[in-house]
Amino acid sequence: MNRIICILFLFISASNLHAQVGYDQCSNAFELCPNKIASLNNIGATATVCPNCEDDFNFCFSGENTIWMTFTTNDDGGDVTANFTGLNFENLPGQGSELQATIIEATVPCVSSSYSTVANCVTNATTNFSLTANTLPPNTTYYIVVNGSMGSTENAEATVDITLSGNGIIRNPQFSIGTNTNTVCTGNTVIFNAYTTSCPDQSVFDWYINGVYERSTLDSSLVVPDLSNGDVVSAKVHCYTQCTDTLTSNSISMSVLDFPVDAGIDTTIQQGENIQLEGSTTESDIMWSPSYAMNNATILNPIVDPDETTTYFLTVDNGTCSITDEMTIFVENNLTVPNTFSPNGDGINDDWEILGINQFPDCTIQVYTRWGQLVFQSTGYSLSKRWDGTSKNGKPLVAGAYYYVINLRSDEFDKPLKGTVSIVK
Repeated sequence: MNRIICILFLFISASNLHAQVGYDQCSNAFELCPNKIASLNNIGATATVCPNCEDDFNFCFSGENTIWMTFTTNDDGGDVTANFTGLNFENLPGQGSELQATIIEATVPCVSSSYSTVANCVTNATTNFSLTANTLPPNTTYYIVVNGSMGSTENAEATVDITLSGNGIIRNPQFSIGTNTNTVCTGNTVIFNAYTTSCPDQSVFDWYINGVYERSTLDSSLVVPDLSNGDVVSAKVHCYTQCTDTLTSNSISMSVLDFPVDAGIDTTIQQGENIQLEGSTTESDIMWSPSYAMNNATILNPIVDPDETTTYFLTVDNGTCSITDEMTIFVENNLTVPNTFSPNGDGINDDWEILGINQFPDCTIQVYTRWGQLVFQSTGYSLSKRWDGTSKNGKPLVAGAYYYVINLRSDEFDKPLKGTVSIVK
């Protein structure tokens, strides 16, 4: 069970400050931080003296116009020294001109019957002085109280600076960041990890790139998808709820390797056409994908013959980095469905020629009379399968309008094509 140790201690501040606003009572003791100067005062300080109250003590002085401070030892404990400097007394008529201070232990906070001194006692300080407590236990809270000596009519009032030091109070939190490598390829994701030791109550991690705040993370990792050559990454974290320490990590300078890779510009072709890709790079180890309908996937300018819109990826490797660029060939078709033909045997427009239908070898075509009678049907529509204006039994049909349904069976056409075609004689 942790013991609570009190340091009785009188602090005096500039004549226009008032101790009562904060640390005039044990319950509101001022938190002293390791190796940080605190400027305090006991101007106008009072005392709570009743049986077993906070100022009901008389070790080497009695509590009359006290102010209170507190500190907590570290995980190891040890010696603690409180240094008092810059004493500046009020020196009003009838006032005393000496400070009194000591460090005490309290097994019950602010209850005087539990107090015992753990340091030297100073009763007549007019200039700089120190209190030293040796071999204090770890993780234990202490109070300091300071009192002004009585003059002819009034207690001494002054301002004073106090600094805590010693191996029992000193903190040594450590903070660093790291990554598996500081040399990466352009576009590669990099993960940075933060490491802390002796940093209780740590806050979120604040990350910086080139000194500019990037973002905060609750966990200890930062994922950066794209860094530039020469970028410098660092971080900050806050330790301890009381007497917060702000730690800044080491900096990591990134080397980002890059070389040009260009797959070329997006291009549109008609279905059935081929095209030569226009890749470029300074390296020699290249690969295109997908490689189907391509004459050579390992050269910069292969010829491709896609039957549908396709995105091609050019990947180049220089032995350390692999970089990929992409381009798209948009494939269009010139499907044209005529709305008339003249099967009169003159050798001109004698059958129903559907331009571009050869791009859809699995298509199905049906033709109906206006009464819904099926007169023509075909799977695929090559030259030998063209409708010549006859019925299914080969008899010539009368001139007029007929209805067609063309199912191309292609992802590019999610609905059948419907319309009319007229036989003209």
